[in-house]
Amino acid sequence: MTLRLILWGLVVILVLGSVWQFLRALRLGRAPMTTSRLAATAESGDDAAGADDDEDGFDYAPQLRPVSATIATPPEQVAPAQPARVPTPVVPAPEVFQLELEVRHLQRELEGQQELIALQRAQIEALHSELGGLHLQLADAVVAQPSTSPEYSEAMQLAGQGHDAQEIAARCGISVAEAGLVQSLARAGGARS
Repeated sequence: MTLRLILWGLVVILVLGSVWQFLRALRLGRAPMTTSRLAATAESGDDAAGADDDEDGFDYAPQLRPVSATIATPPEQVAPAQPARVPTPVVPAPEVFQLELEVRHLQRELEGQQELIALQRAQIEALHSELGGLHLQLADAVVAQPSTSPEYSEAMQLAGQGHDAQEIAARCGISVAEAGLVQSLARAGGARS
């Protein structure tokens, strides 16, 4: 026989045993507990209940135990109410250990996040100072840069004096179309001021 056949045989035996136990549990269903049997169970304790179950072979369901009834005292005899004490929850040691580990992990994570925030703040401050320097450089460059091209500054002056496009083109060495454009720009600039 091979190992595979042996394993399949064990699986079949286990399945058949579980089916047999299930059917047996269904067939031996519990009868409702009567008051006399309930009283006998309460008097004899676990031993009598265990003896009844042992004759069936296996205890499939827990037994119901009677609860002793307490008689309520009349309101006149009740003592004055004391402040309610809130019980502190008792946490088992393994859970306390797990909670402490989690708290430490969260503290380390928080410290890492705080370090990251400090680094980002420093980078933002550096970017702000760099941006301020670039603004100053840009403002200086705009002030230093002439508003018109040096090539066309003479043409703008001539157009402002009222010369026509052909004269401007001949004096400045530009085409007549460019001179016409300079002339229209000079008129638009004069109309704005």
